[in-house]
Amino acid sequence: MGKGLSPVEGLLRERGAAALATRGNWEFGRLVLDPAYRAGPELLNKCVFLAVSHLASEFHCNYAFASCTPVLSRLYRRFGFSVIANDVRVPGDEKPYHLIQASIADVLESSAGTPAERQLARRLGGVAMAA
Repeated sequence: MGKGLSPVEGLLRERGAAALATRGNWEFGRLVLDPAYRAGPELLNKCVFLAVSHLASEFHCNYAFASCTPVLSRLYRRFGFSVIANDVRVPGDEKPYHLIQASIADVLESSAGTPAERQLARRLGGVAMAA
């Protein structure tokens, strides 16, 4: 991060949140699930937990950030994200976007669905924030 490769970095700078686009913080992109496998919130929790636990076990992680529609920002609140800017306009697009952020520890804790996942979330979340 911080290399100007992502359009979200510019949006963060415009909104006074450029510190999120630094080493140890990760931009979240798309989570794509085939409609045949969209079985409910449990599957989404599992996908988020697996992805973020892998990220936290392999890389230095502090915070995650993303741009998304207002509807998706409400969904991501389930995983500890909060809105840092709303009504963000992207050139060439009429609809507004939100910029959201969460600590990796909060995402892990919020997405853990079993006792074993909660234990792993505590371990990885502590490592992520201490690194």
